[in-house]
Amino acid sequence: MTTGRHNRRQSTRAQRGTIAWCLIGMLLPCLCGCSLLLTLPVPEDPQSFLKSVETAPDSVALEIFQVRVPATDEELDQQLWQSADEQRLDLELRHELIRNGFRAGVLSGTIPDKLALSLKLESELPETKVERVITGENADPTVTRRVVQLDKSDSATIQVSSLRDKLHILMNEDGGLRGRSYEQVQAVYTMRAEAIVGQRVHLRLIPELQHGELRNRYAGSDQGIFLVTPSRERELYDDLELSLELTPGELLVVGGLPDASGSLGHAFHAESQRGPAELKLVLIRLIEVPGSEILADADF
Repeated sequence: MTTGRHNRRQSTRAQRGTIAWCLIGMLLPCLCGCSLLLTLPVPEDPQSFLKSVETAPDSVALEIFQVRVPATDEELDQQLWQSADEQRLDLELRHELIRNGFRAGVLSGTIPDKLALSLKLESELPETKVERVITGENADPTVTRRVVQLDKSDSATIQVSSLRDKLHILMNEDGGLRGRSYEQVQAVYTMRAEAIVGQRVHLRLIPELQHGELRNRYAGSDQGIFLVTPSRERELYDDLELSLELTPGELLVVGGLPDASGSLGHAFHAESQRGPAELKLVLIRLIEVPGSEILADADF
């Protein structure tokens, strides 16, 4: 009996040894493979890890110009609105804009000489700077240029006025004039752009007033996370939303009427803090759409 048990124990130990060696033989290639997977190749160019992220394939690039012009420059005003196609906007919207102190249209091809001279338009898209001043080293530039890239889920804010302590607005509505006063108020446009078929972009520009004290407010994100950000109250003017299609090279121009004091358009586009009264023009140009090259040869 003793001898039989001893033989069985040796047989069991031998079997265990055999199994252990088999497992080691099976694991060795896997371990070698893992070591290969975890080893990072050394790049020939160390800067390759620092390359900028490529633009989303469905994004569009737009230039935003803001230019201050004398409110009494009748020649520029005449050239501008004779060249701008205001009929690209709906008739009802055009009426609403004008009776509230706004004017808007689309410039195609060659723009008026005086406006081109003021803007000093450039066609190339800057690679590094998002915003730059056209008029040189000036703390209070007459013209600024900004480039933004948007897809259909993004929006951009265009600040068109400085922060004012108080502002009284008269809205011209169907029921007559309606007045309202604001404190700590700033005029902005919210811009959205979406690429559509035919190398075109559907552009939306919504005027709004941001007013009141800065307070921490909750805002939702695409990931379902609520963010706390300091912001002011918002007064949106959906009835005055500009909605139109642009093709590459076209310019949407938005301005105010020089003789519409107290109107919403005057609050957005009138500048009178620097001496002679001025009007601020906002111009938005489409320069890149998905599947196209930057318009380096645009004729301006």
